[in-house]
Amino acid sequence: MDYKLLNVELLKNVLDALPDGILIVGNNRQMIYTNTRFRELWNIPLDTHLDDEGRAIMQYALSQLVDPDGFLRIIESLHQTSQSLEDEIRLRDGRVFRRRSVSFQDQDLGQSRIWIFTDVTAITYSHIDTLTGLLNRNKFERHFSSLSVAASPQSVVGIALFDLDHFKLFNDTYGHAAGDDVLRNIGKVIREHLQRTSDSGYRVGGEEFFLQYHSRTREDVITFINNIRSAVEQLAIPHKANPPYDCVTISCGFGICTQPKSPAFIYRQVDNALYQSKANGRNQITLIELDELEL
Repeated sequence: MDYKLLNVELLKNVLDALPDGILIVGNNRQMIYTNTRFRELWNIPLDTHLDDEGRAIMQYALSQLVDPDGFLRIIESLHQTSQSLEDEIRLRDGRVFRRRSVSFQDQDLGQSRIWIFTDVTAITYSHIDTLTGLLNRNKFERHFSSLSVAASPQSVVGIALFDLDHFKLFNDTYGHAAGDDVLRNIGKVIREHLQRTSDSGYRVGGEEFFLQYHSRTREDVITFINNIRSAVEQLAIPHKANPPYDCVTISCGFGICTQPKSPAFIYRQVDNALYQSKANGRNQITLIELDELEL
């Protein structure tokens, strides 16, 4: 009996039995293997071959994504690195996949990578904050460990922590129903500014929000958060208990990084920056360069 052939066939049968879609990519980006579930998830005909570096399969996948550019950007940032990844991607038909990836070294393939896709559509929608339409605290805690995984010189990450200025006084003055309306409006502003599936917005507390935004330039991530602060002020929602602005505003701590940092370090720094914005008069952003700070 040829045990080598037996082991290969056994491994293939095991991978085809998994509920997750599996893709293995070699050092020079060629697709080495896809299991049956991968093709089912991505609606790829089973007779589509892996030749030509799997370009046909890639095109099938990209055509179904809400943010194909973001999908490719993450792949580029991880190629030939040892970084792991866990995030979520959204498809045009409303489905949500959890995407995981780890690298491994193979004698024949060199630095290679395995990608794992899991349909988490039902779970994802259970993590939506019903008031704002953003992801909720539970989802934030699940994602927190991979906050800056895509940070690189080619992918700048902006991380914002902000809350509404004197929001307790707003509720005391105008009532909680009016306060809920404010939160709905804030959620709408944030969703309108988050254009890529690699970007995330969370409601992490009563009036506290956490955002993660990716771009290729530092200037773009700064513009992003400035636009959100300005858009909230331009809502012109009356708030007499928030002088001198007399309308609903936000205070924000905002960090920028191009190097992976620990999530706890990131949160601590942007939280400190948020309190600095409050101390300096509110309705403003305190910017910190995370790459320049010691862990």
